Amino acid sequence: MADLHNILDELNDNQDYDDIVIDGNEQDSSSADNGQDEADADVGSRRPPSIPSALAAAADQRYGAGAEEKDYQSDGRHSGDDGGDDGDGEGRIPDQEYEQLKSLWYQELASPELLYADAEIVSLHVDVLEGQEETIDDLLLRSKHQHNPRQQKDGGASGELASLVAQITKMDLDRTRFMLVDLARTRMAKIENHALHNRTLVDRMTAEELEYLKQYGALQEKHFNRTVLDHLPREWNQLDNPEMIDSPNLEEFVFCRVLETVQIDVSGDGSDGSGGGFMSQEDEDGFGETVQEHQAGACLIVMYKTIREFVLEGKIELLM
Repeated sequence: MADLHNILDELNDNQDYDDIVIDGNEQDSSSADNGQDEADADVGSRRPPSIPSALAAAADQRYGAGAEEKDYQSDGRHSGDDGGDDGDGEGRIPDQEYEQLKSLWYQELASPELLYADAEIVSLHVDVLEGQEETIDDLLLRSKHQHNPRQQKDGGASGELASLVAQITKMDLDRTRFMLVDLARTRMAKIENHALHNRTLVDRMTAEELEYLKQYGALQEKHFNRTVLDHLPREWNQLDNPEMIDSPNLEEFVFCRVLETVQIDVSGDGSDGSGGGFMSQEDEDGFGETVQEHQAGACLIVMYKTIREFVLEGKIELLM
C-alpha cells in the first residue's frame, strides 16, 4: 500500500507544479532551505490522498494474511489450509480441489480407456461456477453505477476496480469451465467409440453417463441391425461376439509419474493376459528380471497395460 500512496502523492505534486516557482540563481542557500520548508508545509497541509474503499479492501485481503504467523509443512504448503488460493509462486496456497480437477482432466486425456469418474469434484466446481457468475454480475453492475468520475471522490477508481476484478474472475471461471467441458467431451467420446466394451465398465461411470451409454448403445444396435446384421447369417449377426467388440488400445505408450513405490512387470503380460509387452525375453537385463521397482517421483514411458492396475489404484498418475 505504501507504493500506492507514493503514486498518488506524485500525481498531486504534478497537478500543483504550476503553482510552485523556484529560482535557484536568485536565492542563497538559506532562502532555498526556507522555500523547501514552505513547500513541505504546503504538502503537509493538503488533504491525504483518497484511496478507493474497494481497492483498500482488496489490498487488505491480499496482503493482510502476510502479517499473520504461518506454519508450513515440509512440502511448502500451509498446514492449516484446505486449499483456497491459487498458487502463483508468491507464497499463496494452491487450491487443492482445483488441482484435483486438473489431474482428473489430464489423466482422462492421457488414458486410452475410460477411468473412474469423480462426480464430487465435478459437482463442486459446477456449483462454484454458478455462484461466481452471480458475483461477476454484481461486480459489473457496481462498476456501472460507480463509473461516473464526477460522482465519486476517488475519481471513479472504485468502478474501474470492480470492472477489473470482474474480468479477472471471469477469465478464471472460463479456464475452469473449459476443463469441465473438455473432460465431459473426452469421456463421451470414449463411451461412444467403445460402447460395447464399456458395458463392463459401468462402475466407472456416473448415473448420467450410464444413461447416455444405454441410449447410445440402443441406437447403435438398431442402426447395425437395420443396415448390416439383418442381412447376415444367424451365426454372424451377434454384436456381443468378442470379435465384434472394439476395445481401446491398452498397448499404447504413456507418460506417467510414480506416486508410491511400485514393482512393474515389464514382460507385458498385464492384467488382461494379452502378452506382447515392450520387453521380450532377449531384452531382459543381465539378471534376467522382468519386474522392475520404481520409487516415488520417478517419471516413466511405459505401455499402459503394464501400469493399468496402479493407475486405477492411484499409485501412478498419467502425464500429458
